[in-house]
Amino acid sequence: MQCPNIYNLACNRIFNVEHEPHMHFNGKRILVPVDGSTAADNAFRWACQIAKHSKAELHAIYIDEIPLELPLDTHFTGEDNIGEHILNDIEQIADEEKCKVKAQLLKARHTGPAIVLEAADREMEMIILGAPFQNTVSLNSISNLGIYLLQHAHCQVIIWRENLEVAPLSA
Repeated sequence: MQCPNIYNLACNRIFNVEHEPHMHFNGKRILVPVDGSTAADNAFRWACQIAKHSKAELHAIYIDEIPLELPLDTHFTGEDNIGEHILNDIEQIADEEKCKVKAQLLKARHTGPAIVLEAADREMEMIILGAPFQNTVSLNSISNLGIYLLQHAHCQVIIWRENLEVAPLSA
């Protein structure tokens, strides 16, 4: 796993975790929204390291978005299986990292508000969101979900951005 870059909007600076070893977390609860992407999986691996180092509880959630025209208790066999499969993969990553995780599948109308509400209800002190690499790092390049969490979450929010995979140049 490559070391992530963390974008701090307050000081408009990118931190590379490999070169910023003094970064630490003193809280007791970390929430990682997962969606099956490589970015989310790698952010979760990094969260495992933070949780182990700080002895924090680690929680992972998968949000199953239910369209407005359907009741919230609607069962989508295929989608339920996807969410369960993703959470099983997260539990396997936690085992590999020797870290305990509480994984949960939630049904909601919108992902952002569901994450914010879950973080508040469970008194989370940090949310770590995985984001794929984009050529520029600015407010415009952060996903709508990332922006929503930065604006509405009551706790710390870290956007864990993947490094660019660079192919070797041919001679």
